[in-house]
Amino acid sequence: MGDGPASLHPDDAVGSVGLVEKRTYAFGSPGDPFVLENRQTLSHVEVAYETFGRLSDARDNVILVEHGITGSSHAAGKYAPTNRSVGYWDGLIGPGKVFDTDRFFVVAMNSLGGCRGTTGPSSPDPATGRPYGVTFPIVTIRDMVRVQERVLRELFGVTHLALVAGGSMGGMQALEWAVLYPDRVRAVVPIATSARVSARAIAFNEIARRAIMLDPAWRKGDYYDAPEGGPRDGLSLARMVGTVTYLSDTVMEQMFGRKPAAEESALEHDLHARFDVERYLHDEGEALVRRFDANSYLYLSKAVDLHDISRGFPSLADAMARITARALFIAISSDDLLPPHQTDEMVSLLRAAGRSEDEVRHFLVDSPYGHDAFLVEYRKFLPTLREFVHDAVV
Repeated sequence: MGDGPASLHPDDAVGSVGLVEKRTYAFGSPGDPFVLENRQTLSHVEVAYETFGRLSDARDNVILVEHGITGSSHAAGKYAPTNRSVGYWDGLIGPGKVFDTDRFFVVAMNSLGGCRGTTGPSSPDPATGRPYGVTFPIVTIRDMVRVQERVLRELFGVTHLALVAGGSMGGMQALEWAVLYPDRVRAVVPIATSARVSARAIAFNEIARRAIMLDPAWRKGDYYDAPEGGPRDGLSLARMVGTVTYLSDTVMEQMFGRKPAAEESALEHDLHARFDVERYLHDEGEALVRRFDANSYLYLSKAVDLHDISRGFPSLADAMARITARALFIAISSDDLLPPHQTDEMVSLLRAAGRSEDEVRHFLVDSPYGHDAFLVEYRKFLPTLREFVHDAVV
């Protein structure tokens, strides 16, 4: 469920949003706190966001894009001309692109519980002035959506969305938007996601969390002033576990096979000599350590585990029946983490609720990349997405 900065593809230079700026919006007070789903409260919530395009006078052209578990509000463009990477969905957002910024006002926010500018475990607790750590309350996908709704309403005066789209954890948020606010979402695009995660996905998330918490440098979540800088090894191992779930066996075999990491290898003589796939996993782990907070990984992975759009409703069918938005469900053929049959289930429930094939569309991306194909091979679903946006929103 990971996502990070994308490499700049030559085709993406056309219609680029150019340089962008991350901003923040804050709300809440001790007398008027934000109340979470579990009834705990946050007296101060700060949200990092980025916008692309111009809000119409009628405030009816808003597209909200949602990120994956290790993502951020940086969905498109660059912060500086010298940046080597662009936002994670730069190929989708910009003038003339599928989320056309000449027509739409695209908003991306960092999710509650994160560490990229939005309130989370690494943020200062107003009551103590020190980072929350594990005293931060448990948050849910639904809480993230409710925070976004408040920012859109208070900051931009926006109450209705033209479209909400996201992949993985972002797709879970898109679904929650459509269920919580059925009369305020015109179209929704959940990608590589599910209505509720499986026992297998929960199991992998628990392994990742234990890797972090068993690192002595975790210090029960109170590591922000520690000289060692936190559970670097634990977070790196957690990312390695996640990376294995993001890629399919087929693509890992194609990318690495049994190749050694170096041309001159001593695999048979050196315990520490690595296969190329081992090198890749270590590189992925080290890259996440440089940009992400371990406690946020704990909280966001727990939010994914708790995700269940039927919570509070009689059944999953009842929750799905609340969705009135036109929908495009996109699944990945080789996704083992959030497999296609979970998307099939949601589509079937909407069909049973009387939604037509035009109102609720379904596209299976034929890709060997596994779960991460929603980022790596998004061009495969671009024509279908462009047609849907034209039919449902334009």
